[in-house]
Amino acid sequence: MIDLRDDKPLWGLGEVLRVSWPASLSMLNGTILQFVDALMVSSRGPSALAAQFIGGISAFVPISLALGMLTVVNTYVSQNLGAGRPHRCGRYAWAGLAVAAGYCLLLMPPLLALAGRLFALFGHGTDITAMETMYFRYMMSAAVLFLGSRVLEQFFFGIHRPGIVLIATILCNVANVGLNYVLIFGKLGFPALGLQGAAIGTVASTVLRFGLLMGVFLSGRLHARFATRAVRTTRWSHCRELVRVGWPAGVRFSNDTLTWTLFNAALVGRFGRAHLEASTIAARYMSLSFMPAVGVGIATTALVGRHIGAGRADLARRRAHAAVAAAMAYMGLCGLAFLIFRHEMVNLFVTIPDAANMTAEQVAARRGLIVAIGGRIMVCAAVFQLFDALNIVFVGALRGAGDTFWPMVATAALSWSVTVGGGIAMVHFLPQLTSIGPWLAASAYVVVLGLLMAWRFESGAWRKIDLLGRRARLDEPGGC
Repeated sequence: MIDLRDDKPLWGLGEVLRVSWPASLSMLNGTILQFVDALMVSSRGPSALAAQFIGGISAFVPISLALGMLTVVNTYVSQNLGAGRPHRCGRYAWAGLAVAAGYCLLLMPPLLALAGRLFALFGHGTDITAMETMYFRYMMSAAVLFLGSRVLEQFFFGIHRPGIVLIATILCNVANVGLNYVLIFGKLGFPALGLQGAAIGTVASTVLRFGLLMGVFLSGRLHARFATRAVRTTRWSHCRELVRVGWPAGVRFSNDTLTWTLFNAALVGRFGRAHLEASTIAARYMSLSFMPAVGVGIATTALVGRHIGAGRADLARRRAHAAVAAAMAYMGLCGLAFLIFRHEMVNLFVTIPDAANMTAEQVAARRGLIVAIGGRIMVCAAVFQLFDALNIVFVGALRGAGDTFWPMVATAALSWSVTVGGGIAMVHFLPQLTSIGPWLAASAYVVVLGLLMAWRFESGAWRKIDLLGRRARLDEPGGC
């Protein structure tokens, strides 16, 4: 049932904030965990930090294909909730878990076997390559539980219970930080494992997250309304629906991750370790900006989906606009902080592991180089923050309506032509700009993509999509 107050703009913003703040905090908690994790790893040296970043994001490339595809669990759950069919919501969660398990069984074994050869292609040196391979294998070993957790999270977002995800995230993050402290630095009688300790801590926290979410999902209260234990009612048709609508979102997400990995490893990394380390540090701060906006985008998917399910496309559009305003306000402030405090922020992460064998002038020069490079990258990030907010939230709104194919095509075309192609052109024709050249190309990509996603949503093409098949039923003889 739609509240009469929904027609008031401030009420719409209030609904967006109520649904999005737990989702945003969940995303931010995960990002803070990665931030603290990276800060701990950075004490083992910049090589370990760079290896963690490249190994982690490389693992995320194949995982992101399924992860993006399974975000439409939110779409189907929220639309069925809005249509007054809550008993169908649990089916799509089980279908998502089945798709995640099948995906991992098919893809993960060959990737684990070929990991060493793949990382050797980057040419980062034997020490970094060995660490990248090790971290990648740990992340891939937990992929099925990672994806399973994300499916359950999308279910909770879709039924407008984001607080469950937030609590689980906080508990797991606390456990992860504790495990990292013990295993990275060798406390409580454990050996100091460095980057391997960070990997083990991440895997253990993933197991804990899945267990907590599954426990709540199977609770009697949720089963009574959403049929969460009725796994036998799930059909292959539900899995096919998720794959049919979700694969473009998966390709889009995976492509974005792949081009970002190539961007850092092949374009930025070719200018040396100082540039790779500075880019890695800047990326950590960028995640503090865009991940809460991703939470707003997830909430927008749920809100747009529910209002479309209830037959109120007009309210879906208003909620998307309110969500964009909230995301732009937050990311705009982050951009301002990047601009003003860029050198201090980068300097926080810089460590010189072999400082004992260097003179004070050499240490200062090395630190100053990384800070200077990182500062220039932070300026690029500050410029595209508002456009990134447009992209993130409008993609979430389009996904809530089931419009996933067009965003995939636009993202793929721009990422390869502007980010990768433009980055290569910068390296070839303007090498004096060093790694800032590729970063300028990446900034242009974010600006253009944000404007395109805003145009797509405002065009209203998403209003023609009917995921629940209600128009077909109305067209049948005697349909109602």
